[in-house]
Amino acid sequence: MSFRARLMLLLSSFLVLTIVLVLALDKWAQRRAAQEVAQQSDQVKEAVNGGFSDFATALHLAIKNLNSERYLYKQIQRGEIKLPDTVEHIIVTDQNGAVSDTTLEDLDGKSISVPETETIRQGLGDPVESELVIHGNSSKTYDIPFTSSKGLYWIVIVTNPESITSKIDDASRTLSDRSRELSNVRLLATTGLLLLALAIVVIIGWSFTRPIQKLASAAHRVAAGDLDFKVDIERRDEVGQLAGTFNEMIAGLKSKRELEDKLNTAERQAAIGRLTQAVAHEIRNPLNVINHHVATKYAPEDEKRREQLNRILSSIRDEVARLKRLVNDLLNYGRPARLAVETVDIRKLVDETISLVQPQADEQGVQVTLEGDPSPVEIRGDRERLKSCFSNIAINALQAMPSGGQLHASVARRDGSVEVTMSDTGVGISEEALSKIFEPYFSTKQAGFGLGLAVTRTIVEEHQGTIEVRSEPLRGATFTVKLPAADSMPSVES
Repeated sequence: MSFRARLMLLLSSFLVLTIVLVLALDKWAQRRAAQEVAQQSDQVKEAVNGGFSDFATALHLAIKNLNSERYLYKQIQRGEIKLPDTVEHIIVTDQNGAVSDTTLEDLDGKSISVPETETIRQGLGDPVESELVIHGNSSKTYDIPFTSSKGLYWIVIVTNPESITSKIDDASRTLSDRSRELSNVRLLATTGLLLLALAIVVIIGWSFTRPIQKLASAAHRVAAGDLDFKVDIERRDEVGQLAGTFNEMIAGLKSKRELEDKLNTAERQAAIGRLTQAVAHEIRNPLNVINHHVATKYAPEDEKRREQLNRILSSIRDEVARLKRLVNDLLNYGRPARLAVETVDIRKLVDETISLVQPQADEQGVQVTLEGDPSPVEIRGDRERLKSCFSNIAINALQAMPSGGQLHASVARRDGSVEVTMSDTGVGISEEALSKIFEPYFSTKQAGFGLGLAVTRTIVEEHQGTIEVRSEPLRGATFTVKLPAADSMPSVES
């Protein structure tokens, strides 16, 4: 699925989910509000019905007690009857207002004002609203005319409206509180939904912009010259295709840089080779003349002077030999490779190399050992150039141990290749020098051109092998040369 399609699908899904949640929340709030309204309506109805019921109960008590000789207030004092909650007092008077029965002992034998009625019908009449001052307070009354065989009576019922109104106020207050709670819940839910939407948008934006940020960072690294990495974006959309194209571009730039480095190195080596060959030939001939003629033509007859001359000549020979090695390094580095390929027992070759450096090792007090299986280990290569390769490594090892030490060499076959390792216990190589040790003309020693290891690497690469070095200062160095075995090596002659 493409990047655009995924983005549109996510946004559409999020929009639909938001609408569904808002509708569900609104429906839930409406249902809760309806439940609360119904509940409080029932409470109001209950309060009103209770008031009517209490009124009917009070009227029944008054009518029932018309023929009784005991006053209502005495029955209340004795606990025989109890007034309803919404009724404060019951007063029964004749048509002139003289109190004949009451729940108030203070009104016994007194008169109160009653409505004037022109027409009194048999039984209960319609109640008349009025007011009565009781204990200094004005109270609302309902005066009901009642005619019986004894004449007209007024049944005055003093109600307590606060009891009913308090219940109605409680219901109204509860409904208001519930509405406020529902509003707060809807507000909180909407806020939470918006925060969730914001979080989802941030997550979606982060998931879609992170690969682009990685590509931008990778572009900065490439612009800075770093080509040794790969953009790790595993996607199947346009961003993944862009990342794959970017990785191909990095690989192409890296290959181009390596090719340019090889071309520059080849051009530099060709120029150096032409120069060094000319210089080396001019130096080698005088060195041969010096080495051959000084010892024979100018030897004095006196024995003591001859011994002194021999010591001088020995130093001269050593320096001439050193100069010849330098000349050979120059020639080998600058000369195009012409390999005399043959089957070579690499273990025997390493043993011969150790034999060459053994005298110098003995003089310095260096113990040299060759480890591994003594059976032949064959490769295809140029015997003399390989011997020069291992000689350079061994000589460097001895130069790193001027006060003695140990040089361990081993030959082993591993997975179709031959591995030659030489380890010393010398002064080691610094981290800075370790990255430049195979570069031409780089040397940590005052004497020499810095071509020995450069020539060594060139020889190894001519034989389709690799060379590695591990070292720490004051802890020695280990050189490892890996070459294809004879039975698994493609033709070196090509």
